[in-house]
Parts: sequence; C-alpha cells; structure tokens
Amino acid sequence: MTNDSPISSCDRCPRLVAFGNVLLDISVELRGDSSILKDFDLKEDDQREIPAEKLARLVSVAVETCGTPKYNPGGSALNTCRILRALGEKNIIFCGAVGVDEYGIKLEQMLSDSSLNTCIQTLPEHPTGTCICLISGDKRSLNANIGASLHFKKEFVSSRWCQSKIGSCNSAAHADVDEEVRVFYVEGYFVPEKFAICKHIYEKYCKGTANLFVTNLNATYILQTYTKEMQYLIEQSDLVFGNLTEFIALAEIYECDDVDQLAKCLIRKYLKINREKIIVATDASRCVRYYHGNGSSFHAETFQVPVIPSKAVIDTTGAGDSFVAGFLYKYMNGEAPTLTDCIRYASKVAGKVIRQVGCNLPSSLPASPMTQTTEEFESLN
Repeated sequence: MTNDSPISSCDRCPRLVAFGNVLLDISVELRGDSSILKDFDLKEDDQREIPAEKLARLVSVAVETCGTPKYNPGGSALNTCRILRALGEKNIIFCGAVGVDEYGIKLEQMLSDSSLNTCIQTLPEHPTGTCICLISGDKRSLNANIGASLHFKKEFVSSRWCQSKIGSCNSAAHADVDEEVRVFYVEGYFVPEKFAICKHIYEKYCKGTANLFVTNLNATYILQTYTKEMQYLIEQSDLVFGNLTEFIALAEIYECDDVDQLAKCLIRKYLKINREKIIVATDASRCVRYYHGNGSSFHAETFQVPVIPSKAVIDTTGAGDSFVAGFLYKYMNGEAPTLTDCIRYASKVAGKVIRQVGCNLPSSLPASPMTQTTEEFESLN
C-alpha cells in the first residue's frame, strides 16, 4: 500500500478512472428448468462470449420460456464503478463504448440515473454489447456479445474531450500535496483487440508516477487466449484481483506449482519504492487468500468469508465486481486501512449484492449515495 500519499481528494480530478466493456445485462431466472442450457450447449455456472445471432435467439427463447427479464447495466469495471458510486464515492469516471441503438439509449439513461460520471464513445456501426444472465439458484450462466465495446478506439482516449475528463488536474487543491495518488483500473475483459489502449493507459498515467494501476483477471479464457497481454498487465499492476480458478490458471501459465508460488514470483518482480504489490484471490463463500510484498518481502494471509445462508443468495452475478468495489472504497476512504479491513468490507459489500438480482446494492440503503457512510452500510443486517 502507499505510505504517505493520499488518494486524490480534488473534486475536479477523478480519484479513480476505469476502462471496461459496456453491456446491458438481461437477467432471467430459470426456476429449475435447465432445458435452455442444454438446447444452447451452455453450462449452468460459466461465462463465455457468443455470436450476436446466437445471443439474440437465446434471449428470445429465455424470455418466452421464463417470463419478463430484468435489465441492469453490466460489464465488470462498470459494475465496480456503479457499486462504488452507490457506496458514496462520487469522484470516479468510467470509460467505454456503446452503439446507437435501443440498448445503448437504455444503458446511457440508466447510468445517468445512477449519477455515475462516464466518458462514453458512441459507435453507430456496431450494436451495444449485451449479456444474458441465466440464473439457477446460486449458479449463473453468463453469455455475452460485447458488440461496440470491442471497437473502443485509442483515438477516443487521446481526444481532447476525453482527456479533459480523465486527464491530470492542475487545481490549486493539489498545492499542498507532493503527489496525490490516482487509481487507474483496467478489467481483463477489456484486453481483446484493445491491448494497445491498456498499455497506453499504464504508460501515460501510471508508469513512473505514484498512481496505482489495477487489473482484474476476470476469466480463465482471457488468460489462456491473451496470455502475453495479460502477463504485461498483471506484472505492471500494483493491485491484482481474481478468483481462485483464475489464479490457478495463471499459475499454470507461469509454470508455478500453486497460487502461493505464483504470488511470490509476481511480488519478487515488483520493486517500487514505498509501495507493496497486492494480489487478492477470492474463493466464493469459502475464503479470500491475499498476498502483499515488495521484492524480497512477501506476506500471505487468509480471510474467512462470513457465512451467508444459501436461501438468501438470489444472484451471484457481479459478486466479484462488487467485492472489488468494496475493497477499493475502503482502500480509498479508510483511515489508514489494513488489507484485512479492505477485504472484510469488500466481503460485506459482495454479501449484500448477491441478495439482489443483478449487480446492485439493496434498496434499503440510504436514498442519497452522497450521504452514505461506511458505518451506515456496515450496520445493515
């Protein structure tokens, strides 16, 4: 963790800038009927990208068979930003792309309603990305076509308009601070066809600065298909999130015997002054394994996740994304929080989200995200 530099507190300067795919999540509860999964050759607990035509047929059949779906903004980094905003963090911005179509209009309205700051590129020649979430108990089959998100342009990131929203701020608020820290978050799903953008973000905003570069492994197929690109992101990152399955796949790529050895390998390569590399591996409802260190320093710890009755779990879609949101919120706002503090709070947030359909906090939270406090959230049952 950083030693003395605070996360930026300037109202004009985003404390966190996130890049990711923009999706409209279409959630359908299967209610015990798995015939749709069999008919479309899908797994009940899986995530994959499918052709637009197949996704359209799947949505049509699911809606006809199971009834009216629920719509939510989706995409890993976008989910994280939405939960951060709901927790009360206003100084963040999300960057992505949508098409000029019905789904794109619906998404942009949803994001506007959530008061989340965005920097969205519109691409008329490509459809807005969609993901159908087939829910069966605590399992979910996520099937996406990322559409316009695949074609997000580096030129857009470099444009004067985009730079004015995410670039460095020269506000007098920074006058008394040697160098305030900003967080740049790039999801793993964002890597396909856009690695040049990922590298540009790191080199322009994070390399040689106090700013934090953060990534999420997101899926084993991303690691296996875009291995070199993901290795670059992971090795440059100050903070890496993922679940145990993903880290096991990554350990195989690095030819390590287990995740502990992998973490030690990655941390030994990290030699930044006054900062530790942090690696967080979640394992569903069991535990969180986390590692931190710098060069020759290495620490491995375990946090036992609080038990949530299976009957209380409605939808695990976005559980990992909301965990990241909770971690970053505590990391950015706590009074000298420890990693255990961050993980404990992250687990609380994820525990609330999986009781809802879609990646959302419960409606019992205070109406105004601006007045939400950590203490109020933690006091909820």
